[in-house]
Amino acid sequence: MKRMLFKLCLLLFVIIVGLGSELKFMPVIADSSSISSLAELKTRIASNLLIRNEEFSVQYSGDKDELSASLPAVIMEALETDDYTGYIVDSYFYTIQTWSSNAKIKLEFVYRESQEQTAFVDRRVSAILTDIIKNGMDDDQIVKQIHDWIIYNVAYDRSYQRYTAYDALDSGLAVCQGYSLLANKMLNMAGIPSRIVEGTVATGDHAWNLVQVDGVWYHMDVTWNDPLPDRGRKADYTYFFFY
Repeated sequence: MKRMLFKLCLLLFVIIVGLGSELKFMPVIADSSSISSLAELKTRIASNLLIRNEEFSVQYSGDKDELSASLPAVIMEALETDDYTGYIVDSYFYTIQTWSSNAKIKLEFVYRESQEQTAFVDRRVSAILTDIIKNGMDDDQIVKQIHDWIIYNVAYDRSYQRYTAYDALDSGLAVCQGYSLLANKMLNMAGIPSRIVEGTVATGDHAWNLVQVDGVWYHMDVTWNDPLPDRGRKADYTYFFFY
């Protein structure tokens, strides 16, 4: 059975030009406050990603050579700040325009899930958690409730077209990335620390979750615990809380 994780297509194009060069761009959201360190730049990019800004610019007064060499890594670090946001970015493009001791970075991001769609996910997840989590449940029971709800209500997308938590909730279909995003959102909103991880398995690239219970991190693969073909309210637990 083929389960594919479509990796982020990170389009890295760097254009460094001098004062007086002419570049034509779509209008972008400009941030007038200048920053001077790569740490500040990472924070600025991450904050724009959280609100799903598609195009924005940053004024930079730090070392230009360091900026040119480090910007791809800084963007990756910004994407890793929040797993949910990082895994819904489909691609990005950036340019650097330099003059004197200053630089202007313009960034464009393409998202698989819009801010409005994420807001829908937040509302639906809040309602679902209210329904399935009862007073007195411990963390183990909460994780199992979330695990089972996803398996009962989402089926694997054999067309490999649906990658997000929004897709999983809206259509009831998703690939492993969508399963992992929905689990991550539900667990974190329930107060259970969760991460998304990816790796290579026999059938190709794959994504699943890390879950922290009682201070211990466990692997949990909701996709692989959902039988194929889909069997409705039947869950497997082979990949539930394993190391």
